[in-house]
Amino acid sequence: MDLFKFKPTSDPTVLEKGERINKTESKMWTERYRDSGEFEITARLSSGLKEFLPEGTLISHTNTYEVMIVENHEIKEDISSDPEIRITGRTMDSWLENRVIGIERARVSTTVSEYTLAAIQTYHQAATLINDHIYTPANANDALSNFVAANTVTGTATVESRQIKPGDLHAQLMELLAVDDLGIRTIRRNSFGVVGSPTISRFEIYKGVDRSAKVIFSWRHGDLESVEYLFSGKKLKNSALVKGRYVWQIVDGTGVKYNRRFMYVDGDDLDGNLSAPPTGTALTTILGKMTTRGKQALKSQTQVTISRTDVSETSKNRYRIDYNLGDIVTLDG
Repeated sequence: MDLFKFKPTSDPTVLEKGERINKTESKMWTERYRDSGEFEITARLSSGLKEFLPEGTLISHTNTYEVMIVENHEIKEDISSDPEIRITGRTMDSWLENRVIGIERARVSTTVSEYTLAAIQTYHQAATLINDHIYTPANANDALSNFVAANTVTGTATVESRQIKPGDLHAQLMELLAVDDLGIRTIRRNSFGVVGSPTISRFEIYKGVDRSAKVIFSWRHGDLESVEYLFSGKKLKNSALVKGRYVWQIVDGTGVKYNRRFMYVDGDDLDGNLSAPPTGTALTTILGKMTTRGKQALKSQTQVTISRTDVSETSKNRYRIDYNLGDIVTLDG
C-alpha cells in the first residue's frame, strides 16, 4: 500500500500533486460504507513524519480514490529506544463536523428559522444538505474549495419533507443516510474520468449493489481464514416518543405489549421558538414534522449483526473488481 500526501499549490483542498510517504514501520487503512474510515501510521520519531505530516494534511493511497485527514500525533517514549510516533486520522467526510446546521440562514438573517429539506428522495436530500453548507453557502468563506456533493443512486427511496435539527452537519448527515441505508465516499480529483467530472473532488452519496448471487465466500472452498459472529437486538427500538417544548407525538411501530420498546427523540427545535402551545394548522404541521422525525430515528437503527471475516488471499473474488465497499455478498460459514 503506497501512501502519499497531497501537496496543493493553492487551497489545501485542491488536490493536485502528491508526495510519497516513506520511512513508516506499519500502515493501516480502513474504509467504511457510511461511518468515517480511519488510518494509522507508525514510525520512529526520527523519521521526520511528524513534520512531514502536520495536522490537517490530506492523504490517500494509490489503490483508492478516498481521502483522509491527519488528525492526531501520539508519541511514545522509551528510554532504551528511539521514540515512536503514531499518526492517525479519518476520512474526508468527517471534516463536515466543522459545519453546523443553520449557518447559511444565520448569514442572511438574525432571526432564527428552521432548516427544511423538500420532499424528495433521501439521496437527493443528502447531497443538498452538504452542498448548502460547503458548495453554495451564503458566505463564500464557508465553502470548501474543489468539493461538491452528488449522488449515483437511482430508484425508489423515502420521500418526505424533513426539518433537520441543530447540530453538526456530519452527525445529521449520518442520520439521514441511515433512513435508506445509503453510504458516502470521497472521489478525489483525478484525470482518469472516474465518476463524473475529474476536475473537482466529490462527496458521493451511493448505495451498495446486491451481488450475493455471484460473490460467495465459502469456508468449504477455502475463501475464509477466520470468522467471528455476533447477533444482538438488545438496543433495537420499535416505537418513539418525540418531545418538543409544548407538543409531543408518539410514533408506534409493529411491536406490542412485551415486544414494544420505546426510544426518546428530541424535538424541541420543532416548537421551541413558540411562546404558547400551537393550535389548528400550526399544531397539525408540527405533529407531522414530529412523525417524520420519529420515523427517521427508528429507521436509522440497525440490528447488530457483526461478522468479522478474514478473507483468504487465494479467494477468486477480488475486492474493487468483483465487489466493492457497501455491496451485499454471501458469506457461507
